[in-house]
Amino acid sequence: MENTKTDIQVNEAVKEEAVAEVSTEVILQYRQYEVNMDDVTERVKAHYVAKGNKPDSIENMQIYVKPEDFTAYYVINDGVVGKVSLF
Repeated sequence: MENTKTDIQVNEAVKEEAVAEVSTEVILQYRQYEVNMDDVTERVKAHYVAKGNKPDSIENMQIYVKPEDFTAYYVINDGVVGKVSLF
């Protein structure tokens, strides 16, 4: 049995939908500590807002995790920098 173009498109759409449904949780473990990286992201956003910025003004965000310093450093919108505690 041969796959038609429509069958292939449907199969690809199903695969993409299945990938989108995957729930991922990233946990950083360091020594006796552990932290969910989603929580760190939320702390970064809260810290940014506490500095007087609007939460909907975030266009891009980079978070640099340095467990040996127990700190996550961040850059938001290519200019606003800060840091939050990891644990």
